[in-house]
Amino acid sequence: MAKRRTRKKRALKLPPEAEKSAKVVPLQKEANFITRAKQFLYEVKVEFKKITWPSRKETVATTTAVISFTLFIAFYLGMVDAILSKIVQWLVY
Repeated sequence: MAKRRTRKKRALKLPPEAEKSAKVVPLQKEANFITRAKQFLYEVKVEFKKITWPSRKETVATTTAVISFTLFIAFYLGMVDAILSKIVQWLVY
């Protein structure tokens, strides 16, 4: 049976020189709501500038494709439903 590892054995050991040079970072006071909201909106603005919007031609083409595909699937499922309901009616009555 394999030995179970304890927490001490699993802990990552740092070399002695790394332990000495490790710095303690003081906790920063949490910014207030207004400051965080301003920062968030600024970041949203920056991200919106990175967006590449499709042209009108691309938008019309993809919209047409989606609508036609949706109508085709609706017609297909309607036909399958009608056929199956006729089969069920024939079996029941």
